[in-house]
Amino acid sequence: QVTISFLDPYQSSGPLVISPRFDDSLSFLTQWLTAHRSYVESQMLLHGAVLIRGFQINDAPDFEKAIMALQPNLSDSYRGTSPRSVFAGTKYTFSAADVPVNYPIAQHLEMSFLKAPPRELYFGCLKESSSK
Repeated sequence: QVTISFLDPYQSSGPLVISPRFDDSLSFLTQWLTAHRSYVESQMLLHGAVLIRGFQINDAPDFEKAIMALQPNLSDSYRGTSPRSVFAGTKYTFSAADVPVNYPIAQHLEMSFLKAPPRELYFGCLKESSSK
């Protein structure tokens, strides 16, 4: 099935990490997330974040399929202030920010300033940062 661990292996708190034990396919992941939706949601509340790592999520449409298995009632309205665009082949997956790489982005709290902020946010990273 899957391996459940913590981001820091020496801590039993912080983000929970869900990774494949054997099958790392998108198909397996979406089936697992659908079957274990309540568990994953409870762990998000308990730990503040859940990382899904090591599965075959190769592009924005794959990311959206995985997240929709977990949360089928996503919203396609973006009410933030950064310029963003919807990725091709998706309805709910937006770019992080449509600004030049060297443009500084101040620390911020994703749409927390709204009267009714999103209950959950899902972030995907398909490419590791080239800077450390």
